[in-house]
Amino acid sequence: KDRVRLIAEYKRRLTPDALSSSDRSHGRTLFAKTCGTCHRLFDAGAAIGPDLTGAQRTNIDYLLLNLIDPGSSISKDFQMQIIETTDGRIVTGLIVAENDNAVTIQTPTEKIIIPSHEIEQRVASDISMMPEGMLPRLTYDEVRDLIAYLSGPEQVPLKP
Repeated sequence: KDRVRLIAEYKRRLTPDALSSSDRSHGRTLFAKTCGTCHRLFDAGAAIGPDLTGAQRTNIDYLLLNLIDPGSSISKDFQMQIIETTDGRIVTGLIVAENDNAVTIQTPTEKIIIPSHEIEQRVASDISMMPEGMLPRLTYDEVRDLIAYLSGPEQVPLKP
């Protein structure tokens, strides 16, 4: 209920006119700090989460839903795995490689290779690796600049 209200409020304020007065370069800086640690856009950022370049970035409903409720739709390719090892360690992240001998899991900070014989239990999570509550931490102007950058047609320069 709160998420639906928040999406409606942002959508009401983030009109095409509001977005046209944004600072997309500032939006790129915000992207690098908040999103680029996991996502790529225009060949910038990390490749932990989905590459956003080809996503439905011009669709404000799509953007807001995924930013405010990241768990609402999780692709199987980006479904977080929770692995418990035989020594009791819990590792949570995305599987980036797997064979008969080992599983390579990308956590938010590192890649970890876990030998198959050390895996006690492995469960797919229905919770997104992307944290919730990112937009409310930003000012309205920051949200506007970020959305304008995300929905823009091309890369813009970073501010010095």
